[in-house]
Amino acid sequence: TNRKLNGEVETIELKDGGKDIELTDENKQEYTYLRLRYIMLDSYAEQLQHLMAGVFEVIPQELILVFDYQELELVLCGVPSIDVDDWKAHTQVSDEFPEGLLAWFWEIVESFTDEERARLLQFTTGSSRVPVQGFKALTSYDGRICHFTLKAVAFPENAYPRAHTCFNRIDLPLYKTKKELEDVLSLVINMEVTGFTDE
Repeated sequence: TNRKLNGEVETIELKDGGKDIELTDENKQEYTYLRLRYIMLDSYAEQLQHLMAGVFEVIPQELILVFDYQELELVLCGVPSIDVDDWKAHTQVSDEFPEGLLAWFWEIVESFTDEERARLLQFTTGSSRVPVQGFKALTSYDGRICHFTLKAVAFPENAYPRAHTCFNRIDLPLYKTKKELEDVLSLVINMEVTGFTDE
């Protein structure tokens, strides 16, 4: 294959003796594989080597190599599906939180789709995924274990839930009906922009 570098065209052999091999129907699949490998990896070998050296400074190579790519994704990104029973079991609820409001909250969460649950989790914690170990392993901004927390607050006019992502906490106003709570939670999870405060 050819590449242009500084105005010069250079021929690159994708395999030993490649310049002498005619492209045919029989070898086109191998050629396509080798060409893509060159375009995506080999032509960036030096940059990839520096990137991996940086990664291995943070996470030793021997620790990463025990995982396949799917396992590594789980460890780094968490579990994509949300187990509501696990969520309930590892949620802290403030003392003043009315049982009725708590029941409505979980009924609404159970009625949500997986994507809506992920958005609610993202709103509250800053991440749409759960750690591999489940909700018991949620952490705060500083890496300490910090459970999902529900706190009841007074109901001012036009009140919306307020998230404290550093502490995995959502402040829920004392809504009078399940419909009110459902409407504001739906609004919150469908917002495109989330603001930040000094807290």
